[in-house]
Amino acid sequence: MKDMPWFYTVSLIIGLLLLGPFAVAEHPTRKVISVDVLGPYSSPQEQELLFSLKQNLLDKYDIGLKQNLLFWQKQPNWASYISNTEADYIITVGQEALDRVMSVQTDRPIIALMNTADSIEILRQNPHDGFYAITHEQPLVRYFALIKSLNIYQAQTASFFSDQNSYLKTRYQQLSRFFNLPYKPLVVNPQLKTLDAINQLISCCRIMLHDTDRIYPPGRSRKSLLVNSFRHRLIVIGNSQNMLQEGAMLALFSKPYTIGEQTADLIYQIEKNQVKERYQYPDKFVLDANRRIAKLLGFSELTLGELIGQIETLENVYHEMEQ
Repeated sequence: MKDMPWFYTVSLIIGLLLLGPFAVAEHPTRKVISVDVLGPYSSPQEQELLFSLKQNLLDKYDIGLKQNLLFWQKQPNWASYISNTEADYIITVGQEALDRVMSVQTDRPIIALMNTADSIEILRQNPHDGFYAITHEQPLVRYFALIKSLNIYQAQTASFFSDQNSYLKTRYQQLSRFFNLPYKPLVVNPQLKTLDAINQLISCCRIMLHDTDRIYPPGRSRKSLLVNSFRHRLIVIGNSQNMLQEGAMLALFSKPYTIGEQTADLIYQIEKNQVKERYQYPDKFVLDANRRIAKLLGFSELTLGELIGQIETLENVYHEMEQ
């Protein structure tokens, strides 16, 4: 460097100092795992989830992550690729991706993300070796804890079932009895107009619980149901932020970032052979409100922070008593 002008020498030294670990091979001793990610297409939710997964693996556990994205709507050879992959894990995003990968022969561990709560319960009853899952849907007890926290005296809650899933009513009735809440299951035909559902609802109940999209998924029928519920001054508790714009007063949901964080914890547990629960509900959740609707329904003083604290307390009490 003696032949270089002094300012070039100083600039070079400063540059090396700023580059730090990037001036040499980056963390040559760090463990790096690879994953094949299968989803229908790239979405903002998937991007947020995978960013969180990579960031939390690195920040919390010093594990690097290589991601290979596969989209079954665009890549017809995805099944062949997954069958012969050398990735450490296969990650599915969404219920349909999970359903598709179940028919593929692979010896890699599979982690299903953003699948339905119904599939979590099925997996718990029929465990699969080398199979893990985290749903984005909330555990049912969390919704009933929210309804209990609202403290609306003798307000009856209703939720919808079809003939095909009427067997689920027992679980709802058990939780309503545990929390001492009036409850009525309503059996409807989701293929017909929503008039029957609305008439059943307004004749019996003050609260409508929409905890999953199994009966009325996003679309015209659900919007009609929510608008008419609001017109009849019914409190709607929904499962997504979008429902607040459609007429729900409250919504319980988990953000993709926190699902990614929980997935990082699960992968670390798998790596250490210390998995606590293979099929999981979200650890963290968000409670949001449509303040305009809440005020019109007589809940102008709604305090979400207090409600969240009560939900967590009631949920913990339930699990302690269930053990």
